[in-house]
Amino acid sequence: MKKGFTMIELIFVIVILGILASVAIPRLAATREDAEISATVANLRTLVSDASAYYTVKGTLTGANWSAITNVPLGSATNGVTTEVKLKAGGKDCIKVQLVEKNGATPAHIKFTKDTAANSAGVCKTVVESTPVKAYLDSTLPGETGTGDTNKGKIAIGSSTSVYQTK
Repeated sequence: MKKGFTMIELIFVIVILGILASVAIPRLAATREDAEISATVANLRTLVSDASAYYTVKGTLTGANWSAITNVPLGSATNGVTTEVKLKAGGKDCIKVQLVEKNGATPAHIKFTKDTAANSAGVCKTVVESTPVKAYLDSTLPGETGTGDTNKGKIAIGSSTSVYQTK
C-alpha cells in the first residue's frame, strides 16, 4: 500500500491556507499605510528641525536651498522656487512645503499644504487624512488671527517639532 495524502486532506489544507491568506493580506496593507504615515510625520519633524537649525546659523531664509537644509526626500521645486518643494509619501509628491521669511510680527515659518493633484486617492490620501499629519496641516502660528486655509499649516521656525496648537 502506498502512503500519501488523500484528496480530502489536500482540499482541507488549501481551504485553511486560503482563510489564513484572506486574514493576513489586509493586515499587511494596513501595516504599510501605518509605516508611510509614521515616515511622513518623522520627515515633517525633521524638516522643521533642519529649517530651524539653518535659520539659527544663517539668520535668514533668503536664498535657502532645500538640498543645503535637509536630507529628507523631497520632490522638485514648484515653479522653479527653491523655497517651495513637495514632500514625498509612498513615492508620490503629497505635501507642499514652503519656507516663509520673517515679515514684521510674523515669525519665519514653514507652511505645509496639501498637494491637491496627488491627494485624491492612494497613499497620499491616507497619509494626508491621518490624525498626526492633519495636525501639521491644521497648525497655526501663535497669535495669528484670521480664518480660512491661508492661516493653516504654519509652524514657526525655532519652535518645537511637535504640534500643540491647532484650530
